[in-house]
Amino acid sequence: MMKKIKEPIAVIGEGITEYYYFNSLKDDFRQLNIRPTYPKHSSGLDYLEQEIDKSVEAGYSLIICVIDMDNKKEGEEKEKYEKFKKRLEGVHYTKKPRVRYEIRFIENERCTELFFLYYYAYTSRCFQNQPELLAALNQKCYYEKTEKFFKKHPLHQYFEEMGGDFKKALRNAAKSMKEKEETGRDYTYSQMKELFDALGIKVG
Repeated sequence: MMKKIKEPIAVIGEGITEYYYFNSLKDDFRQLNIRPTYPKHSSGLDYLEQEIDKSVEAGYSLIICVIDMDNKKEGEEKEKYEKFKKRLEGVHYTKKPRVRYEIRFIENERCTELFFLYYYAYTSRCFQNQPELLAALNQKCYYEKTEKFFKKHPLHQYFEEMGGDFKKALRNAAKSMKEKEETGRDYTYSQMKELFDALGIKVG
């Protein structure tokens, strides 16, 4: 069951994958009141901050950033991301007029494609890099990480047509987070169930 969303929600991804995926969801879940953003120029944290500022100005009360963790595991990139997240995550208020808004971070390790793989099966395998994860997804269905492919194949509908199941993906994502908390592992997890909870999509 899905409750009606009272407030619009901005969903910001670092790349085009998230944009096309969330647009495809709006075809099946017409009650979703979300604004996927398309990265026109740059990507990464600078782009995210620009889009957060635009979303605040537009009046969004909840702004969700979907993050690929594959390039934030170590070194300078990890440090930059952790500082960025610490500075922005949580509840804030605009100055005049004083309006409340919240910023949340939703992480996928290694990337959003793990959630796509969860449409088909659960795994806690440690993928060494993104191509290795994409290869595992391609064992379940043909997939290209290209704009041409995304335009031709609305992603949510495509995965289900190819034998995947959205509810299974949500359950598998929740399982990955439960195991992460229980074992302390820092790989192969998806917080996407939390994102869809915020959007009002509940799966038992």
